Amino acid sequence: MSDLAATVTVIDACGRAGVPVLLLSDPGMGKSSLIRGIAAAEGVPCETVLGSIREPADIAGLPVVTDTGVTLCPPEFARRLAEAEAGYLFLDELTTCPPAVQAVMLAVSLDKTVGDLRLPDGVRIVAGANPPDRAADGWEMSPPLANRFCHVTFAPSVDEWLDGMTVGWGAPPASRAITADKTRVEAVKALVTGFIRHKPEHLHAFPRTADGTGGPWPSRRSWAMLAAALANVRDDDAAARQALTFGLIGEGVGVEFLTWCDHADLPDPAAVLADPSIVDWTGRPDRVWAVLSAVVGWAASAATVDSWRKAWGPLLATADAGAPDVAAAAARPLAACRPAAAKVPAAVRDKFKPVLDAAGLTGQAVA
Repeated sequence: MSDLAATVTVIDACGRAGVPVLLLSDPGMGKSSLIRGIAAAEGVPCETVLGSIREPADIAGLPVVTDTGVTLCPPEFARRLAEAEAGYLFLDELTTCPPAVQAVMLAVSLDKTVGDLRLPDGVRIVAGANPPDRAADGWEMSPPLANRFCHVTFAPSVDEWLDGMTVGWGAPPASRAITADKTRVEAVKALVTGFIRHKPEHLHAFPRTADGTGGPWPSRRSWAMLAAALANVRDDDAAARQALTFGLIGEGVGVEFLTWCDHADLPDPAAVLADPSIVDWTGRPDRVWAVLSAVVGWAASAATVDSWRKAWGPLLATADAGAPDVAAAAARPLAACRPAAAKVPAAVRDKFKPVLDAAGLTGQAVA
């Protein structure tokens, strides 16, 4: 399996989820050529910004006095991308940017904000960097900036380089990313929340060494980014799943998470709503929680009275199976997302009265 193909897949999956990617390699590996090639293959523009030769105002925007006050006028590269409504913004030589420029790139990388201009959703953010010790006047990435990227080591093989020399660099491998539907999005969220329920100490683990703060590490932000991006990668694409996971939460925790996912084997949340008996509710609490989390997420995204009422079925089954604490934990978010016209089932009122009291639903109509 081509590593370059996995890299292209990760870039695509992250782009669909609005997650910025950082390509890390020695100088001369062809990072900018890859991004230009991907953009050309998709028929969208690619704007390259060299932070090492920019001042903070060149990226954040220059202040301009208008009749209504002072605005930050966005630079031309941002205007061109906004007009195109799609494309790639390639932030090159990120580790040669001084701290003041890195600080400006915080908003650009994650919020897609340049000056007072919000870039369209169709614009994808990719950065390129050399290790600080191999960059000209290199700077370590600040922890807040590092935690905003999916870090991908970029090292094309000899065969991939030979292919590029032969056919040109404008034809990168095809992406294997998929467009996640609602069910898959909720299922992947459940994998993440189920793992954190199992290993809460991994929710936020700031690195203990200075070197570690410039790489990927688990935080509330990076877990949310992983859930969003991983939904766009096929379950059988091991190379892309691993690169994406390691790139957002680090290798150590990433191995634990992927191992947990392999053993979770979660069912389709829509199938569980239709027939709660397909799940063994007396099984591992972390797996039961993950199943319930997917069910609640699916019902919340559906936002219908029918889906909300049906979602209580698996929770009641869990409570009856001897895990009322797990069921109550899932009942809190489900109660909070009640559609306006939904009536609380009588069995739910009797079983989860404390939760309904806290959500202000005790006095609601019962069916």
